[in-house]
Amino acid sequence: MRILIPSDVFPPDGRGGAAWSSFTLASGLHRRGHTVQVLVPCRQPCRSPVLSHLDSIPIQRVPYYAPAIPFVQNYFRHERFWPRLAQAMIATANRQGGVDLIHAQHTQAAAAAILARERLKVPVVVTVRDHWPWDYFATGLHGNRIPHPGGSWAALVTDLPARLGALRGVLALPAIPYLYEHLRRRARLLASADAVIAPSRYIACRLANLVAPERIHVIPNMVDIAASDAIVATPPRTTWEGDLILFAGKLEVNKGAGLLLDLITALAEHQHTLPPFTLLIAGDGALRPAIATALTRHRLPGRVLDWVDHDELLRLTARCALFLFPSNWGEPLSRALIEAAALGAPIIAMPTGGTPDIIDHGQTGILSPTVPAMVDWIVRLLNDPATRQHLGASARRVARSRFAADCLLPRYEALYMMLCQSKQP
Repeated sequence: MRILIPSDVFPPDGRGGAAWSSFTLASGLHRRGHTVQVLVPCRQPCRSPVLSHLDSIPIQRVPYYAPAIPFVQNYFRHERFWPRLAQAMIATANRQGGVDLIHAQHTQAAAAAILARERLKVPVVVTVRDHWPWDYFATGLHGNRIPHPGGSWAALVTDLPARLGALRGVLALPAIPYLYEHLRRRARLLASADAVIAPSRYIACRLANLVAPERIHVIPNMVDIAASDAIVATPPRTTWEGDLILFAGKLEVNKGAGLLLDLITALAEHQHTLPPFTLLIAGDGALRPAIATALTRHRLPGRVLDWVDHDELLRLTARCALFLFPSNWGEPLSRALIEAAALGAPIIAMPTGGTPDIIDHGQTGILSPTVPAMVDWIVRLLNDPATRQHLGASARRVARSRFAADCLLPRYEALYMMLCQSKQP
């Protein structure tokens, strides 16, 4: 098939799991013989070439201008840019003799793909990997802290002061009519997609009020397990002492990284009951200084690492005694957790969002709803290597059947084929 993949983030150059998921899909389809073309929005000035290739996949970047003014920037990135991105999709399809299907990833790409469909007359699939259909800020958190159901007028009026502070929030209130209409446009365009892919049952439930149930398909994010195994065969450059406890993720409030501060404080009280260990925190963000200070203040054996590339992170994950995931936001389906499970890491995570789709409590990892409970499990498992080994081995076995690219790519192909056949006269 000839498949066009417009994606807000591509390739995976350290910008998080969404870029890696898009890349794994594109490269997997390419290996299976499909013709894949990727289009990527690029805010001017583009730091990458407008035309390039990655693993023989052609990548075309479509530049756009957006001023650094709150809310005005969003208008330039979306409503003003959508028609131009749609036209780029149409031109790309015409140059290569047509396409059979568009599979859009993320917000900018999804809306533009729906607009392009009017000319190309092909099915459009949209993957939703965060909360953008119902939350302007895409986190699903009110004030960047508390989960909330959606972007109603009341939610927006109270969200801006909670997120921006009282003064800036009040000054931003005149933008609410635009925010509200923007969310409605997102929802209307998404609802008209031929198929919407949710990576977890949690996201599928959140989409149920926006998209017809028969158009929602739950297909999880995938990982290339063979490629990961080849990477982890090389020892990591990072060193540590004792058992390795690993956290990997953005050090931001909306990712739950603030709970690391509580976890460090509680874990320090149990040091005398634990074998030697090192807590390594691989990530960056606004909370990095506070977390580093907490480690020093409590004299906990650990450190916040400098930049860790994806390959090094996989090597650390494959060798950790425990992989911690204290995320309290509505996780769509964490790629870091899927990779940890596929590498056989013993996982302790909070049961938020789509995480229960990855972890079966007591079988393939531990689901712990609070920081004190998580610390109790850390203490228990560091003193119980046999249970850790069982959890890790079970996680790896189940991940191979749930999340391996070779298992999931045929499901994408079957969906594509069904949609294309339904479009035929």
